[in-house]
Amino acid sequence: MADQILEKMKKGVYYPGNHLGKKQELKNLVDKGYLHRMDGSFLCGPDSEPNFRLTDKGILYKKRKIK
Repeated sequence: MADQILEKMKKGVYYPGNHLGKKQELKNLVDKGYLHRMDGSFLCGPDSEPNFRLTDKGILYKKRKIK
C-alpha cells in the first residue's frame, strides 16, 4: 500500500491525507522519512485533514522502486 500512496504523489505538491490512504499508513511513511506532514487546519471541509508531500528521501525511493 505504501508504494500505491507514493505513486499518486508528485514532487512539490501537497495532498490531503484523506485522498491518499489510511492514517496509520501515512504515519508510517512520515516516520520512515518518505513524507512530510503539513497541518492543513487553516482549510475548511474535508481538506482540513493533514496534508502531505514527498520528502527528498521519498522522491528517491519513488524513482528507484516505482516505475
